[in-house]
Amino acid sequence: MRSALIAAAAALALAGAGAAVGGQQPRSDTRPCESGATSARIGGVHVCLKAGQRCKKRHDRAYHRYRFHCHSSRLTRFGPPRPPTLPEPPKPTGRLIDVGGYRLLLECVGTGPPTVVYEAGNTATRFGIRKPQFALRSTARFCSYDRPGTVGSASDPRPPGVAPTSERFARDLHTLLANANEPGPYLLVGSSFGGLLISTFTARYPDDVSGLVYFDALAPGSAEGYLLLGPSPEPWDGWADVDRLRALSFGSRPVVVVATQNPGQIPDIRSRAPNIIVAEAPQYGHAFVYQVPGLAYEALRVAIKAVKAGGPLPRCAQTPLAPLVRRCTP
Repeated sequence: MRSALIAAAAALALAGAGAAVGGQQPRSDTRPCESGATSARIGGVHVCLKAGQRCKKRHDRAYHRYRFHCHSSRLTRFGPPRPPTLPEPPKPTGRLIDVGGYRLLLECVGTGPPTVVYEAGNTATRFGIRKPQFALRSTARFCSYDRPGTVGSASDPRPPGVAPTSERFARDLHTLLANANEPGPYLLVGSSFGGLLISTFTARYPDDVSGLVYFDALAPGSAEGYLLLGPSPEPWDGWADVDRLRALSFGSRPVVVVATQNPGQIPDIRSRAPNIIVAEAPQYGHAFVYQVPGLAYEALRVAIKAVKAGGPLPRCAQTPLAPLVRRCTP
């Protein structure tokens, strides 16, 4: 009963919101329109409205009654802004770079500075970031890579006896970029578990990091809790870096956070970063980088611009992220 009442109240609230935005939809002509079109009376004439068709700006308010806009001589529907749709990237390429007895696959595109470096989530490869990576190639140098043993990885496995410690993960990436002649400092980007990896890299190589982006990612202070959960599909022994991560400060580096399903990580990251913006978008899933790459693209644009400018981030409300998310601070 309680859930039914809540659902009914929500339906009433949505109906009220619709009326507030577009007014009560008037009774239209009874003549049918083709599927996907809306029957309406505009300027005393029956018409069938469809997004994209030509319209007359002087009738914009009349179109509002049917939840359409006519701002640029073409009809558009009411609705919240959506992240941009990104084009498909070309087929994966890359280079196998030796990091000391085994090789990692690195794919870099574009020109910098800055150089953006992406760390995927646990067991994930570079494929999830490829749309934003290629969409930003005219703005920055953008590198992604496959860690050993991740699903579909084109990198070599780690040799027997090479333990998957947090120090090893950070050293692998540092050696990979150095041997590939990809100079820093780097704008590090981490998704999910990748947040712990970019935090560890920052703690161990602070001079090589110009900024950080967390995509629904684990905060530095969550390392101990993560390890206490037990073995993960992609092993990571981070105990040697727990204290280092607990004490980590980002200083004046720009930090951009997009949180979808892990808002509990926000306070920890915010406490370390005076130069930070946080975009909360609970309408999207944890894997939004792959599912809604346009949102990741906009966050990366903000971070890249801040690194290039070398100053404070703008207020989140002044960035392209603001209309795309539920909450945008500071």
